[in-house]
Amino acid sequence: MFGFSIRTRQNNASASPRTTDSPRVTAGSPASAGSPRHMGTPGTKGSPKQVEVGEIDTSAPFQSVKAAVSLFREAGASPMSQPATIKKSAKTLEERVLVKETQLHLIMKELDGLKEQLRNTEATKLQALRDLEKAKRTLHDLTSKLETVCEAKQAAIESTEAAKVKAKELEMQKSSKPAAISGDDAWKLHVDSEREQYKASAGELNSAKQELANLRQDFDAVLEAKLSAFQEAADAHHLTAVNRERANEFAKEVSALRETLAQVKLAPLQAQEENAKLNAEKESHLHSLKMAKEEADRKLSILREEADPAVNKSLAEKLEETNAMIEVLREQLNNVKVSDNTAWREVSAQKENAERALQEIRAEEESLKSLVDSLREELENVNKLRAELRNKAEETDSLAERLRVELDRNKKELEATIAGITKQEEEINAKIQELSLEADRATREAEDMKKSADIFKQEAEAARIATRAAEEKLEVALKEAEEAKVAQRVADYKIHNASRKFTACNGEEDQAAAANISEPPNGGIKLSNEEYQSLCHKAEKLKTEADIKVATVMAQVESINRSEKELVKKVEERMREAEEVEAATRDAVKRAEVDEAAKLVVEGELLRWRHEEGNHLVAEETLIEGR
Repeated sequence: MFGFSIRTRQNNASASPRTTDSPRVTAGSPASAGSPRHMGTPGTKGSPKQVEVGEIDTSAPFQSVKAAVSLFREAGASPMSQPATIKKSAKTLEERVLVKETQLHLIMKELDGLKEQLRNTEATKLQALRDLEKAKRTLHDLTSKLETVCEAKQAAIESTEAAKVKAKELEMQKSSKPAAISGDDAWKLHVDSEREQYKASAGELNSAKQELANLRQDFDAVLEAKLSAFQEAADAHHLTAVNRERANEFAKEVSALRETLAQVKLAPLQAQEENAKLNAEKESHLHSLKMAKEEADRKLSILREEADPAVNKSLAEKLEETNAMIEVLREQLNNVKVSDNTAWREVSAQKENAERALQEIRAEEESLKSLVDSLREELENVNKLRAELRNKAEETDSLAERLRVELDRNKKELEATIAGITKQEEEINAKIQELSLEADRATREAEDMKKSADIFKQEAEAARIATRAAEEKLEVALKEAEEAKVAQRVADYKIHNASRKFTACNGEEDQAAAANISEPPNGGIKLSNEEYQSLCHKAEKLKTEADIKVATVMAQVESINRSEKELVKKVEERMREAEEVEAATRDAVKRAEVDEAAKLVVEGELLRWRHEEGNHLVAEETLIEGR
C-alpha cells in the first residue's frame, strides 16, 4: 500500500515536468516533481499500513530509507527550481539589454538633434555678426546724416537771420523814404518781400521735416537691427543653456548606463557563481545519495541476515518498491541533469549575448564620451562666442546711447529751430493780419471810390443834362443871334438908304425920314439912331454871352470827361490792387494753413517718434533684464 501510493505519485510527478512547461512547474511550485508533498505527505505518512509496518520493525533501516527518500527529494527539488530562476533572470537581462539599446538609440537621435541645433546656433551667430556690421554701417551713415542735418539746420538758421536782417533793412528803408515810394508801391514791395521770406522759410521747413523723417527712419532701422541682434543673442544664450541642460542630462544618462553596464557585467558573474553553487550542491547531493545507497545496501544485507523469512519477504517487497522508487528517482535525476545541461547551455548563450551586448554598449559608451567631449568643446566655443556677442552688444549699446544723446541734442536744436520758425510764422501771421487789414482797408477805399465814382457818374449825368440844356439854350441863342443879324442887316440897309437920302436934301430928308419912319419900305420897321445903336450893342452882347456860355459848357464837359476817365482809371487800379491783395491774402492763408498742417504733422511725428523711442527703450530694458 505504501509503495503503491509512492509509485503513483512519482509517476504523476515524473509526467508533470515532461508534459507541462508552465511557469508553475518550472518555478518549483508544490505541484512539481521535486515538491516535498510528493515524497512524504502527511496523508501517506499517517496511513494505518505505515503505522503497522512501523510497529513490526521500527529499527534503523526504515529511518535510513526515510532519510534516503528525503535526500532524493532535496536532490529532485533544488535542480528543478533553480534553473527556472536562472531562465527568468536571463530573460529579464535580455529585456534590460533591449531597453538599454533603445535608450541608446534615442540618445543618438538626441545627439543628432543637438548637433543640428549647434549648427543652427552657429548660423545664428554669423547672422548676428552680419547684423552687427550692418548696424555699424548704418550708425556711420546716421552720423554723416546727422552732420548734414546740422549743416542744413545751420544754413536754415543763417537764412532766417538773413531774412530777418533783410526785413529790418526794408522796414528802415520804408521808414527813411516815405516820400520816395508811394503807399501802394511800398505795400507791394512789403508783400513781395514777405512772400519771398515765407517761401524760403517754408522750403527750409520742408527740408528740415524731410531730414527729420529720414533721420527717424534711419534711427528706427538701427533700433530694429539692434533689437534683432539682442534677440539673436538671447536666442543663442537660450540655446546654449538648453544644450548645457541636455548635456547634463546626457551625462546623467551615461552615468546611469555605466551603472547598468556594471550591473550587466555582474549578472553573468552572479550566474556563474550560482551555477557553481548548483554544481557543488548537485555533487554533494549525488555523493550523499551514493553514501545513502551504500548505507542502505549495507543495512539491507544486515537485515537479510538478521530478519526472519516473513519479514525478509516483506522487506524484499519493500526493497523492490524502494528500488523501483530509486529507479524512478534516478530517472528524475537524469531528467534534472538534462534540464540543467539545457539551462546551462541557455545561460552560456545568454552570457555570450550579454557579453556581446556589453561590448556594443562599451563601444557606444566610447562614442557617447567622444560626443560629450565634442559637445563640451562646442559649448565652450558657444560661450566664447556669447561673450564676444555680449561685448559687441555692449559696444552697440554704447554707440546707440551716444547716437541717442546726439539725436536728443539735435532734436532739441531742431525744436529750438522749429520754435524760431514758429515765431517767424507768428510774425508772418501778424504781418498777414496786417496785410489783411490793409486789404480790408483797400477794399473799403475801393468801395468808397466806387461810391464816389457813382457820385461822379451822377454828377456827370447831371452835367450832361445841363450840357444838353445849355446846348438847347445855345441853339436858341444862336437862333436869336441869327435873327439879330438879320435885324442888323435890315437896320444897316435901312440906315444906308436913310443916309443916302439924307444927303439929297435936308427938307426932303426930314420928309423922307418922317415918311420912312411912318411907312418903312416893303413893310420894314423904321428905327432911330439910338435904337439902332442899342440894338447893335445888344446883339454883340448876346453874341459874347453865347460864346462865353458855350466855352464854359464845353470846358465843363471836357473837365467832366477827364475826371470821369481819371476816376475809371483809379477804380480799375483799385480793383486790380484789391484783386492782388485778395489773391495774396488767399495765398498767405493757404500757405499758413499748409504750414499749420505741416507743423501739426511734424508735432505728430515727433510725438510718435518719442512714443516709439520710449517703447524701444522699454523693450531694451526688458531684454537687458531678461539677459
